[in-house]
Amino acid sequence: MFMKPIYLIAIYSLAFLSGVALAAVTTTVDQRGIAFNMPALTIAKGGIVNFTNSDNTSHNILIVGDGVNFNSGLQAPGVAFKAPFQKPGMYKVSCGIHPKMKMTITVK
Repeated sequence: MFMKPIYLIAIYSLAFLSGVALAAVTTTVDQRGIAFNMPALTIAKGGIVNFTNSDNTSHNILIVGDGVNFNSGLQAPGVAFKAPFQKPGMYKVSCGIHPKMKMTITVK
């Protein structure tokens, strides 16, 4: 007895998908005019935020929340770095050099 082709396609698709991790979604936050380009951002668990320094000055990204205390160190103009968010929660983001630069990231 042979299986119908549609069932074989479904079985092979499920087998393929179960072994493949989905790519994380990356969102870019730009730093320009000594400010983040958005005051708040909501992303899914596993999402990545790409912080791009489009300013003429250096920045220092600080991320605090839900057991996380991250310091990017000096981020020169033109430099970008990626921060993965693995735990749901609310995170406060600021610049250690420019205190008025603030935003929140909510991870669901």
